[in-house]
Order: sequence, then C-alpha cells, then structure tokens
Amino acid sequence: MLLSPSECQTILENVKKRANLKLIDYRVVRDLEAIGYLGDYYILTLRYSHEEEGTPEEIKLFVKTLPQASAELAKEAFFQKEAWVYQTLLLQMQKYSPTKWSADCYFTRCDLLVLEDIKQKGFRSAETLELSESNMQQLMKAISAFHAAGLIYEHKTQNNIGETYADHLLEFSVASEVAWFTTGLAAVLAAVRSLPQYQGKKELLFIDTKLLKIMEEIYEQAAPSKKYKNVLCHRDLWSGNVFFPPEKSSSALLIDFQTCCYTPPASDLNFSLYMNLSSENRKNMERKCIDMYHSFLMKNLKDFELEKLAIEKAELLESYEDYRLFGVVYRAVAATIVKVPQEFITNDFKYVDRSGVILSHMAKDEEFRRYMEECCVDVMEMALARENM
Repeated sequence: MLLSPSECQTILENVKKRANLKLIDYRVVRDLEAIGYLGDYYILTLRYSHEEEGTPEEIKLFVKTLPQASAELAKEAFFQKEAWVYQTLLLQMQKYSPTKWSADCYFTRCDLLVLEDIKQKGFRSAETLELSESNMQQLMKAISAFHAAGLIYEHKTQNNIGETYADHLLEFSVASEVAWFTTGLAAVLAAVRSLPQYQGKKELLFIDTKLLKIMEEIYEQAAPSKKYKNVLCHRDLWSGNVFFPPEKSSSALLIDFQTCCYTPPASDLNFSLYMNLSSENRKNMERKCIDMYHSFLMKNLKDFELEKLAIEKAELLESYEDYRLFGVVYRAVAATIVKVPQEFITNDFKYVDRSGVILSHMAKDEEFRRYMEECCVDVMEMALARENM
C-alpha cells in the first residue's frame, strides 16, 4: 500500500487547509499516461465529507514515487533531492510570486510526492517536442517568475540558497564522474568526427586535440558561477517538464525539480531554447525570448518593489553567450539517449560506450542523422567560437 489512511487524512487536510474533514475512503491507481525515467506515477482519489455535512465529495491528486523496478542508486538520490526541494524551498518561494509556476505539493516522503493534478485544471503538455512561439512565451513567464521568487526569497530570509543548501543541491547529472554524461560526450565527439564537412586536416586536428576539452567546460558551468549572479534554476526545461494552460496569456507550470541547481539564469534560458527549438527556430526566437524573460523578471520583482534585485540586461546577455556552451553540449549528449530507440538503451550503452551504436544508427536512420548532425554542427561552431575568443 503506497499510502496509509492517516497519511491520506493529512493530505486531505493539507489540500483543503482545514481539519474538520472526514476521510471516507481512498484509492490509488497507476497513471499509465505519465511516463518518466525518474519515477512511477499514480492517481490518488480521496472521498471525504465535511463533518457538519454528510454529502461526500471527491478530489484527485497526482502521486510520484521512487521507481519500484529500478536498482539504480542515482535515481534514489534524484528523487530525495526533489522531495526536499518541494518541501523546503518551493513551498516558501511560491509565497513571493503572484504568478503560479509549479504544481502545489501536499505531502512528501523520501520515496513519494503528492501533488495537485494539474491536468484536472486544464494544463496539458505540448503536442510536439518542438515548442511554438506562444508556448515559449508561456515558458519565459514561468522561468522568470520562478527565478524572481528565488531572488525575493533570498532577500526576505537573508539566506543565500547556494550556500545555505549546498548539500541538498548536489550535481547528479552533469559531472565528470557521471558515466551517462561522459559516455555521451565520447559519442558526440565520434559523431562530430564522422561528419564529411570536418574531414580536413585542420578540422580533424581540432577535434582530436581540443574539442573534448572545450565540451568539458560544461562541468564548470554546472556549478555556481563566480562571475555572474546565481539563482535557483530548474535545469531540465525540455517540453516534457512543462505544462501549458488553456489560456494562452497565462504562465506555464514547471514540473520535475530533481535537477535543481544554483547557477546563473542563463543556464535555464539556454537549456529551454536549445532543448525545445530547432537550430533555425532558436536563432529566430532567441533574442525575443531573452527580452521577454527579462521584462517578465522585472515585472515580478516590481510587484514586491524589489527591482534592485534584478539582473542587469547586459549581464544577462553576456552570461547567455557564455552559457551557450551548456545548451549546445547538453542537447547533443541528450540526443544520444532520447533520440534513439528504447531497445538500444542497455546499461552498457548508457554507462560504458555508445559511440559505435550512435554512428551505426546515424548511417541507418536519416531522421536521426539529420538531428544528430544539427547538434554536432552547433557543437563545432560553439567550440570554434570559444577557441577564437
């Protein structure tokens, strides 16, 4: 049994913000529509009545649990990090934001989260992995409100999130000791080296002697910056972690906070633009999205008369260019996992070596080859630009 009757009574009282409620019964069923690598998903239905009234009522909630079928310790670390973030930070931060940017959390355990079911309120994931311009505007509203809430929280509590909670915001996904990422870098390097446009002696020498070292600068960008202002960032803002409201003028909602980190806002901006747009669309929408983000950030801070906390536009633009490396490299590495058939993804593929499989799949699947080539060209152009800085 996932939840006890007493836990469900507590959840009911947290949802309704009152104590005089009688839990009649409850049921938990698997949510087969929700798919994710770092959790199992359920719908919790609570049937209850007000003690002074006898008419039963019903509410549905979303439950995320630690994957039952997984023996990977990393998943447990991710899950416990997310539970802590919801319980300790997000609940407090949302108080400093008139814009709602995440689902309400009503109950946490080290192995379980109970959240509002945002689908009941009309929120839906995007129909395609490539986001539209209106979707990107809704996402910029959510990111800016989330970042502003973090800045205001730090100001009001006099707590630096990165220093106070460093032990709870450890990096589990982008680090030199994380095997899925290092094997991904090796696969990207092999893919770049295979492209016909980079077969000249000069290009091959650059790839063989300098490219990997430049890509590995992403590890430094995964840590708090010593140069730019840091905020609590989501750092996994691909389309599957964003839900959109029925009203186009409203903010999106962000889910899955297990990769939260304390870095410059540019890391979230680059991640969201590179992971949700093709190279062509990103180039067309990039500056508009940055401008929207900064405008929305200023508005959120102005609501609390704290414009002084704002990140200067010049710093935002400079840091965005610097952190372009993060978006470019992460997109390419992620493609070696999320763009291949599920049956490819064995433990050896993830943690030992996938270069050969990636090159073979590029030769056989034209759609994958085009996507991978686009990622690799972005990587090479970024690396050459940094080399010439």
